[in-house]
Amino acid sequence: MLRKLNISMVIAAFSLAGCLGGGGGSGTGSGDGTGSGSGVTTPGDSLGLAGGGSTSGGMGNTFDHDNDGLDPFGVLQRIQEQGPPEISTKMHSCQKMKYMTVGNVLKQLGVNLAATGATSAAVIYKNGPQALGAPNYGARVAEAIELTTSGATKLFDIFVQAAPEIIAAMPTAAACKVGATATNMFDAAGACTKEGIACLQGAPATQAQVDLCNNAVTSASTAAIGKTIAVATILAAAGTCE
Repeated sequence: MLRKLNISMVIAAFSLAGCLGGGGGSGTGSGDGTGSGSGVTTPGDSLGLAGGGSTSGGMGNTFDHDNDGLDPFGVLQRIQEQGPPEISTKMHSCQKMKYMTVGNVLKQLGVNLAATGATSAAVIYKNGPQALGAPNYGARVAEAIELTTSGATKLFDIFVQAAPEIIAAMPTAAACKVGATATNMFDAAGACTKEGIACLQGAPATQAQVDLCNNAVTSASTAAIGKTIAVATILAAAGTCE
């Protein structure tokens, strides 16, 4: 790790030297970039400003860039973890699911929104519009844009209660069918299926997601609890843009 850090510091030093170096020519240059050579002077020197060698744009220099984040290894790591800027900005800037959208998703996945049980997903959903940031038209309050801590907690509670219904209804849910073929969240051995995960999140599933789903199932005290946690976690991840 120390060796890698030293290499990064050397590369950054070379980059900074290229930006902040003093005047050219055969003469010597001082540490602040004000060279005494006979070559071309830096923008600071030519304009008579202090701190010659600045990377700020000016009359003698149109190249203006940020000196931060010059470590190429750091940039590469950020791209590998977050994706390129044109992708990561979309993934990490989406707003919360609208209150009505949550209800529609539950309904499409087979949840009975007419249920009246005190702990049913339908009742928790109907009693949680304020926590979920629903609009209050009477008070002229628009739908909240960002997901709050209470909203995320309430949303996960709903998904946990809805999970058994979703698992049972998935084979007959039109939104989960691939062509005319029914989709099951779990196979005969109780393992997660790619088709089931894809239905929950609305995008193709990766093997890594299948592995995480199976880990959630096998790590619980019972298989039923594990399946509930797995389904709720996938829905929460998709519903919170994470």
